[in-house]
Formats: sequence, C-alpha cells, structure tokens
Amino acid sequence: MLENNEPIQGLDQARVFSVMVEQIPWPNLRAYVQANAQVMKLCSVGGYRLEPKTRDRIHRVLLREAQKAEFSQAFCNGLFVPWYPSHTELHKTIEDYFHSEEYKKHRETNNLGEDVYVLPDDVFERFFKVNDLEKWHVLLCFSPLQFTKSQAQKLVSETGGNAELISRLRDMEARMQDLDKEHNRLLSEHQTIKSQYEQASAATQESRKVERTLRTDYAGLEKKLEVSQAENRRLRERIQDLEKTQAQAATLLAEQMAQTTTRLERDTQRVTAERDAWQIKYEQLRGENRELERKLHEAKQQIHAAEHQLQQLRAEMEHLSSFPALLFNKFDWPKVGAQLKLTPALSRQFNSLIRKLSYEQDRSLTIEGTLPQFWERLMTTERDLIDNIAKSNSREVMKGNAEKYWMDLTDSFEDVRIGLEARTILLKMLHEIFYQILELDDLEAPIVPLGKTKDTGI
Repeated sequence: MLENNEPIQGLDQARVFSVMVEQIPWPNLRAYVQANAQVMKLCSVGGYRLEPKTRDRIHRVLLREAQKAEFSQAFCNGLFVPWYPSHTELHKTIEDYFHSEEYKKHRETNNLGEDVYVLPDDVFERFFKVNDLEKWHVLLCFSPLQFTKSQAQKLVSETGGNAELISRLRDMEARMQDLDKEHNRLLSEHQTIKSQYEQASAATQESRKVERTLRTDYAGLEKKLEVSQAENRRLRERIQDLEKTQAQAATLLAEQMAQTTTRLERDTQRVTAERDAWQIKYEQLRGENRELERKLHEAKQQIHAAEHQLQQLRAEMEHLSSFPALLFNKFDWPKVGAQLKLTPALSRQFNSLIRKLSYEQDRSLTIEGTLPQFWERLMTTERDLIDNIAKSNSREVMKGNAEKYWMDLTDSFEDVRIGLEARTILLKMLHEIFYQILELDDLEAPIVPLGKTKDTGI
C-alpha cells in the first residue's frame, strides 16, 4: 500500500495540485484562504483583495506554499476537502461503496481499521474511467484513500500511454461540440419553419373559426335586436308612466313649496318684529349706558374733589396728630354724643368710635384702639370703590352684565359719601373741641391737666 502523499515516480505533484486548486469552487477557496492566516497575508500583500479576478495569483501563492511544505497532508487536506464533494458523481460512487455492506465485509476479512480506506482491484477497475484520470490523480496524491502499487502504476501509466488518446478524445469532443452547435442551429431553423407553418395553419383555422363565430354572432344579434325592440316598447310605456308620476309629484311639490313659503314669510315677519323690539331695547340700554357713564364721570369728579379735600384734611390731621391722646382725656363723651345730633348712619359710625367707653367706671378714652381703626375702615371703603372703577373694563366682562355691575356699586358710592361726611364732621369736631378745652399755655406744660367738667350728678 502507498501511504497518503507518498511521492510517486512519473507523476508531477505540482501539476496535480494546480488541477485540484483550479477545480475548487470559488466560495470554498476563499473560505480556505481566509481561515489560513499565513496564506491570507501572502495573498493580500500589495493591497490585493480576495476576488475571482485575482484567482490566478492566489493559485500561484498556494502552489508556492505547498511546495515549501512538500505537499504535506496538513497543508493539502484543507484544499482536498472542498474539492472532493464538488465532483458529485465520483464522490457519490466512492462514498456509497465505503458505506456499503460489501466494503464492511472486505474490511473485516482483511482486518482493516475503520479509518482505513482501500479499494479492491476489482472495485477500482469498476470505478476507474479514463475520462476521470485527472480526478483519480488528485485522489492518488492528496486523498486519505490508499492505493496499491499496481493501482498507482496503472494511473501513472495511463498518464503516458493514454496521453495521445486523451488528446484525440479532446479533439473529438471539440468536433462533437461543433457538430452539436450546427445540429442545434439546423434544429432551431427547422423548429422556426415548423412554428411558422403551424402558425399559418392555425391562422387559417382561426379565420374559419372567426367566420363561423361571426355568422353565429350575426344570428344572435338579430335575436338581440328583436329583444331590444320589445324592450324599447316596454321602456316607452314605462317612461309615460313615470312622466305621469313626475307631473303629480311636481304638483304636490309646488303645493308644499307654497305652504313652506307662506310659513317662512310669517316666521320672517315675526323675527323682524323681534329684531325691532331688541333694537329698541338696545337703544334704551345705550341711553342708560350713556347716563351711567355720565354719572360715573360725575362720581369720578366728586371722588377727585373728595380726595383733594381728604388730602387737605390729612395735612391738617398730621398737624394735629400729636394732640389726640391729650384731647381725649378731657372730653365729656356722653355730652359730646348728645350735642352732635347725628343721623342714624353717622350715629352708627360714631358709636363704633366710642364703643370702648365705660360710663359706669370712668369717662376717659384712649385713642390707640378706636380712632385709627375707625378712620381706616372709612378709607378702605373709599379705596375699594376707586379700585373697582379703575378696573371696570375687565370686571364688567367677569361679571357678565355691565348694568348689574354698576348697580352693585351704587351702595359703595353712598357709603363713601357718608364716610367723607363723617370724617369731615369728625375733623371739625376735634378742631373745635381742641381750642375750646386746651389753652396754648397748657401745651407748653409736660403733662396736660384734666379738663374741668361739670357735675352731671352721675
């Protein structure tokens, strides 16, 4: 037995290796190069890419590396593995045999291991074909299949003895290919002529069929004409009925339109009357609004005058602000209240001023807790009114009714007017009492003496 990759006399391994590489499908060859780092580096030196157009260069690199490795099994097996199944017929023939019962018996008879693959001479003769000589050379050099020396010698001798035969066979194959091309051309012309003849025959038959069809169609059209004429008569009768129905519907529609027109005229008159009434109301509201604007203007003028007067009074109050505590110790409040002869509204305001008096215990009153609070309440109402007037545009919209908004402010105008009168009266009263009770000499003393009150019998 010849071991795998054992040098064989008379057989050029480099040529066989090149044949094997050329027959490997491109995707498998590219995958082998990418998996082998050293080969990949050599193939891509110089910026070359792994493309089908650079396959010749890759073949030269692989052959050079294989020669360096002396066509070792470790290097060549990676290329044989994708080459072997690419030859479907040879691959199937050999693999089917190695998986058959025949080979199993042969292996048991010769005590062969499971990893040993040998073809008996009779099987080799049965499988071997001269046309597959190059494939068998690849199997002889690079496959795990072990050949006998006689089998190897036959493969080598077939290489030299059958070279001329192979050349003649190739010439014959080329000649056969030319003859096949000529045969195919003539066959194609024959098919073309036959197809044209069949088309002409088919056209003739088609014309006859068309003629028969036209005659049949003509008869059918005559029947259809009769049917359509009858349908025409029926449609004319139907149209007459529809015209009568349409005339009746038009009469009914005219009556309904007249009724609708009358009703719409009445509705229009009613809406016009309502519009006129609303127009009158609108004019009235405009007049009332103008009157309210006039009153508002007058009120603003009054407020302005009152504010001017108030500023004068405040100036006077600032002049007198250092004396109220001294003055109140000298007032006879019951007598003052009786002499004022106030209106009920002013009386309520004045009573809030003296609400802390105790007529049973003493007749003195401090100003810290009463007069400032009373005065501030009067001014708060005034400030609120001025704020409502200044922001009336936005607050009218928030209220939703301008007339109601100004009606609600009527009481505020009255309260402010009463407050102004109350403050005026109070200032006058304080001014008069101040000069009635105190003398200028008393103001120079560190303590103001108590007022001389008359005995009231209390």
